[in-house]
Amino acid sequence: MKFCNYLIISILSILFIFNIDEVLAQKVRYGYSQDDDGTVYKTLNDALKNPEKVYRLKLTGKRMDSIPEAVFKFYNLRELTIKNCKLQIINQNIGKLSKLIYLNVSANQLVRLPRQIADLKELKGLVISRNKICELPESIGTMSKLEIIDAWDNPLYVLPESMANMTETLKIIDLRQIPLWSSEIDAMEKLLPRTNVLTTSYCDCSMGGRK
Repeated sequence: MKFCNYLIISILSILFIFNIDEVLAQKVRYGYSQDDDGTVYKTLNDALKNPEKVYRLKLTGKRMDSIPEAVFKFYNLRELTIKNCKLQIINQNIGKLSKLIYLNVSANQLVRLPRQIADLKELKGLVISRNKICELPESIGTMSKLEIIDAWDNPLYVLPESMANMTETLKIIDLRQIPLWSSEIDAMEKLLPRTNVLTTSYCDCSMGGRK
C-alpha cells in the first residue's frame, strides 16, 4: 500500500511539474515576461487597470489627433497599434516607450514622423503604411535593431542618407503603391544594397504628372 501511495504521489508530482513547465513555456513563447499572458488590450480603460502588465495595445477606428498621453504610462509596452484613427501626429513622448518592439500607425493622416522615433532603440518593426508621409527623419538611421519598415502607399520618394547605417540590419522596406521613378528606386537600392526594397512597377512615361 505504501508503495502504491508513493507511486501515485510520484506520478502526480511529475504531472504537476509538467503543467508548470508548460505554463512557463507558453509565457516564454510570448517573449516578454512571466507576467505576460498574451492579452491584447483594445481600450485604454481596460489597460489602465493594470498598466504595468500591458504588453500589447491595439486601438483602431476611434478618432484621435495624437497618441493619448495615457499610452505613455504603459512602460512595459512591446506592441502598439493605432490604426485607422485619423492620427495626425506622433507625440514627441513616443521615446518614453523604450521597450517597444513593434509600432503600427497605419491608415492614418500622418505627414511626418518625429525625430524622437529614433529613441525606440528596441524597435524591430515599423508600420506606417497608408499615410501621407513624404519624408523620414534623419534620426531613423540610428535605429540599429529596426528590421522591417512598411511604408506602403505614402508619397515617399527619397530616403534619408542616414539610412546607409542600417544596411546590415534593415531586411525589408516596403514602398509598394508609390509611383517611384526608376532613378529613385536605383538610388534607394544603392543606399541599402542588402535590403529587400519592395516597389510597384510603373512606367516612367506615365508619371509625368506626379505630384
